[in-house]
Amino acid sequence: MSTAIAEVPVAELKRSPSPTPSGRSLRDEKKGSLKQLDEEEDAVETASAISAPQVPWRYKWVALLVIVLLPIGNTWADSSMSPLKATLRRELGITNTQYGVIDSAGNIVNSVWPIIGGVALDWWGVNLGLLACTSVILVGALLSAIATNISSWRLMAGGKILQGFGDAVLDSAQRKLMYHYFGTKGLAFAGGLELSVYRAISLIAGSTSVPISTGTGFYGYSFWIPAIFCALSVFITIGYIWFDAHVVPKEIRLTSNKEAAAAAHDHVAKRKFSLGAYWELGWAFWMLPATMILQSAATSTFASISPDLIASRGFTEAVAGFIAQARSLLPLFLLPFVGLAIDRWGYRFHIIAFTPLLWVLAFALLGFSTVHPLVPVVFVAFAGCIQAFPIQATIPLLVRDQRKLGTAFGVYRAFNNAGSSIMDVVIGVLQDSAGGSYTRVIWLVMMLKAFAFFLGLGYLYADYNFLGKTATLSEKARVEQEALIEDSASSPLTARPVKRWVTWVSTCLLGAMVITGWVLFIKYLL
Repeated sequence: MSTAIAEVPVAELKRSPSPTPSGRSLRDEKKGSLKQLDEEEDAVETASAISAPQVPWRYKWVALLVIVLLPIGNTWADSSMSPLKATLRRELGITNTQYGVIDSAGNIVNSVWPIIGGVALDWWGVNLGLLACTSVILVGALLSAIATNISSWRLMAGGKILQGFGDAVLDSAQRKLMYHYFGTKGLAFAGGLELSVYRAISLIAGSTSVPISTGTGFYGYSFWIPAIFCALSVFITIGYIWFDAHVVPKEIRLTSNKEAAAAAHDHVAKRKFSLGAYWELGWAFWMLPATMILQSAATSTFASISPDLIASRGFTEAVAGFIAQARSLLPLFLLPFVGLAIDRWGYRFHIIAFTPLLWVLAFALLGFSTVHPLVPVVFVAFAGCIQAFPIQATIPLLVRDQRKLGTAFGVYRAFNNAGSSIMDVVIGVLQDSAGGSYTRVIWLVMMLKAFAFFLGLGYLYADYNFLGKTATLSEKARVEQEALIEDSASSPLTARPVKRWVTWVSTCLLGAMVITGWVLFIKYLL
């Protein structure tokens, strides 16, 4: 305050009213000074958020182990569903549409919740978020398992809803931890390793669900096994919280936005939890979720329908489930190397543009040819190595702020879940209306994937013309170019401006998808 007054010319002071403590001029000065302090502190926070701390590898390996182990139970539960589709229809006495309701139950509630959960994750921190979401997933898994004992498909749908609540926030928490410990350097490798373990669990669960059902005489064991793993995830979370509090040095811990505000502001009481981070996301980020609204759902359709299609060619349910799950074998070994390649050479949007062509070919071969089903499965396996991963590696580059990453991944997950909740029910309706045939479903998915190819070309155009080749550059080249930038706010490589109309259009689109998904879900649930 004294510095601000000293800079006012003497002549100006003479013309001013008497500067009493209650005078208007001093109040304005105080507001201006506080605003300037806030702006400076926010600038410091943003700068520190962009650059991740240098974390020793002994902490990175522990964090990576936690990241890959936490979702095992939920992954197992999801992967064992599609091979048991025929069994569930028979044992629960449900139609394809009702199975679609069960399958989409976790997605329908997560059409909005990931955004709220992501903002809460940024504000209150990862540790509390991990404990909450793993606990909720455990309760949901137990309900789904109990549903198999009492043959209640609605209770199973309720369990899936709870699992979906926890899974959405768990995914965002994993991404935040990954970015904190690895930064942008090594992020692709860490993500590739995490996805590789995910594929391994998916392969094991999908390949063993039918044999467990037939070998034991009770399909419910395929639901009780993941419930046990979900309980293990809760204990792993408790162990990580202890590790973070007692082993990890304070200076490299992942600090929540609330803790950061408390450390930097005396007037922290004025800092309240809000959805402000949602409105601060730049247009470059919104470009992805707002245009890829049904792409993730179209991809997951292969996992849902392939066991049935393969079985229709004369294979048993167990063999069909094994062949369908073989798509996880190639990603199991290649994903970490794909991550290293992306870190080394870049070309993220080029990969995103190319991959849909593989999906179109795979669906065409599976649905309209007589080739052995392993052939399209191999194409899907290769596409699975290079599809969603470049997007996850690109989002931190498009956001460039650790404080908003939970919100960003929550938004991305919300769009994916809203699309999946619609597609899961639509697929069941199309199949029931066609007498059990998947022909209409396959044509729909092929058209969506063909559209995704042109979306990829659009991303490339935006990257080359408006983003300074952010997604094209390798990690080394990007860091070198950023070091030469004098004004980061004006460089397309580093600036992430907010365009309100893009945010509003994306929000309205998400709202329309959420309403559509809920209408379909309620219609076929009741």
